[in-house]
Amino acid sequence: MSRPVSPEEAAPGALPGPRPGVTVRPVATHETDVPVADDLQTVHRVLESAFADHFNSYRESFPEFVQRLREDPGHRWDHWWLAFVDDPENPGAPPVPAGALVGAVLPAGPDGKEGSYVEYLGATRVARGRGVATALLLAVVQDAAARGRDRVGLEVDADSPTGAHRLYERWGWSTKYVTESWHKDVAV
Repeated sequence: MSRPVSPEEAAPGALPGPRPGVTVRPVATHETDVPVADDLQTVHRVLESAFADHFNSYRESFPEFVQRLREDPGHRWDHWWLAFVDDPENPGAPPVPAGALVGAVLPAGPDGKEGSYVEYLGATRVARGRGVATALLLAVVQDAAARGRDRVGLEVDADSPTGAHRLYERWGWSTKYVTESWHKDVAV
């Protein structure tokens, strides 16, 4: 799926902010722009939890996760975000990690502009329905607009138990192509 991005969407307030009780921020970095390990590990934990109930899900170690994403030619650490929610059972407690988005850079299109790409977007079960995924999506759109990009792309499983494709359509994404995946268990 793909969504066009307009320069106006970079302006503060151009897109709706997160719902009350939800905060979104980029992954923290050191002064050298290297990401803080605790934030990277939080992204991994959140995504592992978020996708545990999805088709063909498998546990991936933290080193495998980071290495695989770093090998992507469009990988950039400054395209990773975390979302937090207030814990309704613990008023006054620090917000808890509830969502994560790992993004990348898309190559320049025919107009010469790069795009942004959503590699992963997940919200934990307790956060679903609280606006976490929407807040992360709008953060990546605003970031893409601020960087002068012309689009944000992503892939989605039409059979996702969360109905994610409906969320993307509601915020302007449209289907560019459809693929069918089949699998067969093979004894080795």
